[in-house]
Amino acid sequence: MNNHMRPIATTIIALLLGSMSMSAQATIDANNRYPQVGTIMIWRVDVAGQPVELRAFASATLIRDRVMVTAGHVTAPLQALDGLPSPVRMFASFSPTDARDPKTWIPVVRQATHPSMPFCPPPPQCDPTDEILVAPLEPGIADVGLVFLEHAPKGIAPARFADQGTLERSEGVETIIVGYGTTTPTKGDTSTWDGKRRVRTSKLRKVVDETWALWSIPSYVCSGDSGGAIFLNTHPNKKGKEAGLVASVSDGGQDCRRHNNNNRLDTHTIQHWISDTIKEHLGEN
Repeated sequence: MNNHMRPIATTIIALLLGSMSMSAQATIDANNRYPQVGTIMIWRVDVAGQPVELRAFASATLIRDRVMVTAGHVTAPLQALDGLPSPVRMFASFSPTDARDPKTWIPVVRQATHPSMPFCPPPPQCDPTDEILVAPLEPGIADVGLVFLEHAPKGIAPARFADQGTLERSEGVETIIVGYGTTTPTKGDTSTWDGKRRVRTSKLRKVVDETWALWSIPSYVCSGDSGGAIFLNTHPNKKGKEAGLVASVSDGGQDCRRHNNNNRLDTHTIQHWISDTIKEHLGEN
């Protein structure tokens, strides 16, 4: 190999190894261990209402019979657009291996976004990896949103929030991150998404403030993992004690490695906003 080809070959090998490593870090939830975690998809439909083009997808977690929590940058564009355009529909799926199957879909009927989120139309303006929306870890910004379903998914019990302040006592503890993201950056191309739920582990590095916390990097959260669940089991040796929902995925960086900045769900302020918003929309606590 001549000297001019060596840098190119080295780059290709590094990219291949990086892709393999990322895939190894995120395993498919084939046994459906995390049924509360679903995906929300935006589809362009034809005049008959049939899906013809997947425009975007993200992750979310069932926290009430008909309510999912996700990232605020996923729901905020609806507010900026004053509703979905007529040829666009949003659906949720809880299939662990084939969320693209329309037989698994549940229509989304409304959304809500935390009031701290700035005005943000669709990407790139509402994409945290581009740092146009907000600076990484910007104080006071809660990247949290809610999605309301037409009906509850059959046979799935909602996830339980962790006790308030759990993360403040858990730095260095391993957590479980669950979402429907890809294993490599897509640059907006949705055609290769396989609709599978993936699981990986990551240690909590640092609690930053009331809304943000940092997880270990490389992050291995990627396109479509936004809004995904972060679980922490505070009683791993006690039978019957399920892991609590402590945070949701916000930003893994454009390369799916550089950042692992996520929004806390274990605070009184966020849990109170979620309860109040559900009551406002559904009339229940």
